[in-house]
Amino acid sequence: MLNILKKLYIFEGISDDLINDFIKNSILKDFKKGETIIKEGEKSNNAYILLSGIVGIYRGEKNISTIFEGDIFGEIALVLNEPRTATIKAETDVKTLVLNNDFFEEFLKNSPKGEYIKTTILNRIIQNNKK
Repeated sequence: MLNILKKLYIFEGISDDLINDFIKNSILKDFKKGETIIKEGEKSNNAYILLSGIVGIYRGEKNISTIFEGDIFGEIALVLNEPRTATIKAETDVKTLVLNNDFFEEFLKNSPKGEYIKTTILNRIIQNNKK
């Protein structure tokens, strides 16, 4: 799992110890094919790292993108605490690592790259919302 997380943009340049701490404070959760993981408009403070499988991003009924193993989704909840901007559905059986906002905020405060990570997430959100 560490190797998957090390490839994510939010963990770029972060020590293995900090990433392992992140793993210990997160939850593994599986979803079956066709299951809704995130529903557009709902409030939540979790983000997900896709450890295996494929998920689709939907606005209304339209599939606007696909996410593959090793990517993060739902990260808007980690930094803005806003309602979900899209629905995420499992296109295959998937395994995720659920990231909690409270621990993530603590992680950002203690990480030397905390502000960089937050800015990177915000920039990604802006780019995704232009699609």
